[in-house]
Amino acid sequence: MNHAILVHSQGEDLGHLARHMTDIVHKVLHSGFSPGHKRPEWAPSVDMCELEDRFEIIVELAGVRREEIEVYTEHGVLTVAGSRDDPMPEGKVRLYQMEIEHGPFRRTISLPPSADEDAVSARYRDGFLRIEVPKRP
Repeated sequence: MNHAILVHSQGEDLGHLARHMTDIVHKVLHSGFSPGHKRPEWAPSVDMCELEDRFEIIVELAGVRREEIEVYTEHGVLTVAGSRDDPMPEGKVRLYQMEIEHGPFRRTISLPPSADEDAVSARYRDGFLRIEVPKRP
């Protein structure tokens, strides 16, 4: 399978537009407030870039506890999964606006063939998960 990394100039924010459109469609198709309605998984924002010796993936996970994050690779696919608690106060509240996604999440990223999926490392700081995937020699 051929994997490609698309590179856009700063003026071309097509990835952001595509994510935004996907979020809108997802919310419209999966909205509903019926009893027993299961909230769908949310998808955190992801950036991926290629450096000389590695690929770097940055996942925005504000409010997610470190112990709730799972990172693994399988068959050339990197998966980041976990859960974020509902940040709203418990009890009776009058809701004016609700945009912060919570609950389970999962993102999968196809790695390029040159990625060494057996040598992945990750660190979490200030709401960002930084994953480094070295290139094969």
